[in-house]
Amino acid sequence: MPDSVFEVILVGDSGNISRYKPDPVLSLLTKHLATPNPSAVIFLGDNVYPNGLPEKGDRLRADAELVLQKHHEAVKNYSGKVIFISGNHDWNKGKDDGFDYVIRQEKYIEKLFGGENVYLPSRGCPGPKEVSVNDELTIVAINTQWWIQRGFRPIGAKDGCSAGSEAEFFTLLEEMINRNKNKKVLVVGHYPVYSYSLHGGKFKFKHHLFPLTIYRKKAFMPLPVVGSLLPLYRKYIGAPEDLSHLRFRTLKKKLKTIFANHPNLIYAAGHEHNLQHIYKNQVNYIISGAASKSTYVRKGKYGKFALAAKGFFKLKFTSNQKTVAESWIVDEFDENGKMVYQAELD
Repeated sequence: MPDSVFEVILVGDSGNISRYKPDPVLSLLTKHLATPNPSAVIFLGDNVYPNGLPEKGDRLRADAELVLQKHHEAVKNYSGKVIFISGNHDWNKGKDDGFDYVIRQEKYIEKLFGGENVYLPSRGCPGPKEVSVNDELTIVAINTQWWIQRGFRPIGAKDGCSAGSEAEFFTLLEEMINRNKNKKVLVVGHYPVYSYSLHGGKFKFKHHLFPLTIYRKKAFMPLPVVGSLLPLYRKYIGAPEDLSHLRFRTLKKKLKTIFANHPNLIYAAGHEHNLQHIYKNQVNYIISGAASKSTYVRKGKYGKFALAAKGFFKLKFTSNQKTVAESWIVDEFDENGKMVYQAELD
């Protein structure tokens, strides 16, 4: 394998980390940040459970602040690039006042980082936001929750956003990718485009017989026959957080079209609490949402790798335009973790 020239660590759904003791995934992250190579860490949204950062005086405010402080502590001595994006929990789980929550979180995080612009796209805008890393790699951040969000959603110059409409968002995204066609392009968002897990409508027999286990692993209340209604609804109609939801389907359809025109592009997301690598239409889809929890996943038709375990993905971009993906999980016997998957991406 050629020497890596830039590493990107993808940490998703870290909002339920351990508050009052060392968190296993953040501890693992700090070990991998001590790389001799230039690098970046991207937190892929859902940075605070359960409802993002409430206003001061709310009973959940102190806990939410603690979670964000733990993130900062994990990377405060790190010299590489740090990026946070937002997820549905950061927008108060999509409720009408979600914009207020995400703006509070952006301001709080950037204050922790001394005013540095680490929260992308800024101001709750849909994006896309381009970050040119070097001559060989560009990162593009998009705000997938913006498409599902109820209530106020910023758009256009009046709100400080680059895209003036949904159509212009896609135009800008394609322009960014085209402009970097001679480089590796990593697009990051919270929601995945494909998934072989719960938000992607993939369930096992247990979920039909005991549907409440979709939300709580030990909720074994049998609901035969009628219990199948919930998994079927999630698969074909979708709750707001599901890939089948009407508003997300609009985004997903267009993203797939744009990505298919740019072979070897990588799209990385969180949202699903597991680790997945999917390869379809010459595009690599990475899901790295297992920083706090692990949930059911299966290896589907286009799946290269799938695992329900706490950990994250690391991408190594090399000087000869090659990219290697590694998946690392927590190992109680090794503080450096265990590499459970490695593949050179086409």
